[in-house]
Amino acid sequence: MKILLIQPECQTGVIGFRLAAMPEPLALEILAASVPDHEVRILDLRIQRDLAGVLKAFAPDLVAVTALTTEVYAAIDVLRTVKRHSKEIFTLVGGYHVSLMPEDFFIPEVDAVSIGEGELSFSRLVEALGGGGDLSAVPSIIYRDRSGQWVPTPLSEEKIDMDRLPLPRRDLTRDCREEYFFLFDKPDSSIVTGRGCPYQCNFCSVWEFYRGKTRQMSPLRVMEEIVAVNTDHITFVDDNFLMNYRRESAIADLIRAHGVRKRYSMECRTDSIVKHPDLVKRWVDVGLYAVLAGLEGCEATLKSVNKKNSLKTNDEAIRILKDNGVIIWGAFIVDPQWGEDDFKRLREYVDAKEITHTQFTVLTPLPGTELYRQRRAELLTSDYSCYDTLHAVTPTRLPRERFYELYAGLYKQTGLGPYYELVSQGKLSIADCRKGKDMLEAMTHWELYLDKDPVLGHCRDKTRGASGVGSGA
Repeated sequence: MKILLIQPECQTGVIGFRLAAMPEPLALEILAASVPDHEVRILDLRIQRDLAGVLKAFAPDLVAVTALTTEVYAAIDVLRTVKRHSKEIFTLVGGYHVSLMPEDFFIPEVDAVSIGEGELSFSRLVEALGGGGDLSAVPSIIYRDRSGQWVPTPLSEEKIDMDRLPLPRRDLTRDCREEYFFLFDKPDSSIVTGRGCPYQCNFCSVWEFYRGKTRQMSPLRVMEEIVAVNTDHITFVDDNFLMNYRRESAIADLIRAHGVRKRYSMECRTDSIVKHPDLVKRWVDVGLYAVLAGLEGCEATLKSVNKKNSLKTNDEAIRILKDNGVIIWGAFIVDPQWGEDDFKRLREYVDAKEITHTQFTVLTPLPGTELYRQRRAELLTSDYSCYDTLHAVTPTRLPRERFYELYAGLYKQTGLGPYYELVSQGKLSIADCRKGKDMLEAMTHWELYLDKDPVLGHCRDKTRGASGVGSGA
């Protein structure tokens, strides 16, 4: 069977996460590896634009598309293009958003929706299609039967053994490799060594997707993938890489024993860092240079999102990372209900802690999350392109123009001292510093945020939510 896996383009403007990173479509590479007996291609529409040409030349039997919330409309456009090309192509869609809000894809151009981890159903779906198309025995999908009705199958209770996952088919994205990056490192490769998260932050879809379950690869399996990667830089995309002290210590020891010389970045919770500061040093010794950590900056925000962490712990983690020369990519949540003093407090905190690389996200009730269920009546739009964590989809306490002015102002940097230290330590080059400043500068133009604002800008729907939108109405 010919299978085409598609990463849709995220329909964003000139601002957003894409300025700081564009990871490879790792989920699709892993999915491709699960069907080794079939001819598979991956099309990354963020880079490769010729969908029509690929459909014509490759003539797939099955097209599968993944979608985050902001990619929903792009994914739907892809699926419609596929069906216009040939109604005989079987279409499947999966991913975080799809699993939590499958009804968004109950459209004529979709034949089946995958719920949860794709490896639990994809190979069985492919086998069923090859054997005549009886999908009733395929777990964890919702498929359209001959009468057009959507039929759910039982969710799989199988637990994926991370060590038995085949190596991702990175060869299928070889032509795009030079475009994948994290901060200043390009090309970059992503590795996921664990799934799920034991914490239950109310804004996060990860623990919802994995139904509160977590699992990790063994050190030997992680090392196998590190050795197989051809780039000099690796980003560990686990939601909390330093969660298991013994495992992560063993991985670092294996890297040293194998003499592997690469640069690593990872995402960690600050309490994991504080519990085992020696683990940070051990990883720095084998190549760790940057950590993405949720810092927030105040106790009230940490409590409101159920972070189960403290400002004191965050401060101590910052100290440990700085003492070890690790670049901190600090992630901070901005609440639409903030006033002027709240923005001032966060600005002063970032300056005091000398966080050079910052990411400020507007607290957003992403569909399918606990926060979405709590705040659904307040939503101002159902347009998913506004749910990019750069826009307030709930009422703001301040006038909305002022909210964005202060929000964009958080990205402004004037002091060069922290950059000088990173350059003098050999952690960054002068060219890297310029790139970093350019990234942040692009986010400081508050007028750019207005176009997708659900009240002031252009969006598909402005009818949802409460009629009163505070002083920002």
